[in-house]
Amino acid sequence: MRQIDSNYFVAGQISAEQVAELKAAGFSAICCLRPDGEGFGQPAFAEIEAAAKAAGLKAYYLPVSPGSMPMQHASRLKEILREEEGKILGYCASGNRATMLYQLAK
Repeated sequence: MRQIDSNYFVAGQISAEQVAELKAAGFSAICCLRPDGEGFGQPAFAEIEAAAKAAGLKAYYLPVSPGSMPMQHASRLKEILREEEGKILGYCASGNRATMLYQLAK
C-alpha cells in the first residue's frame, strides 16, 4: 500500500478478508478500479462490497481497463475524495491505475 496524499492510498488487489483490517486502520471507503474478471483468482467486486458493508465501509466500483482512463470515473473519484472524511483506498491490479485516476481527479 502506498500513501498518495493525507487520505488517499493505493494498493494492488485486496481480498474480502483484508477489509476488516482496513476498517481497523481508519479507512472509511474502498474504491475498486479493477474490472471484474480481469485476472485469475480475482474476487468479484460484489464480494469486496459485501465485506465492506459488513465492516461499515463504503465501497465504490470505478472499473478502469488497462490503457483507458474514463473521465466520468475521474469525476466520480473527485466527488468521493471531497465527500469522505476518513482514509480512502483505491485498488486495482498493481495500484497504478488507482494512482493515475487520482491524478486525473485532482
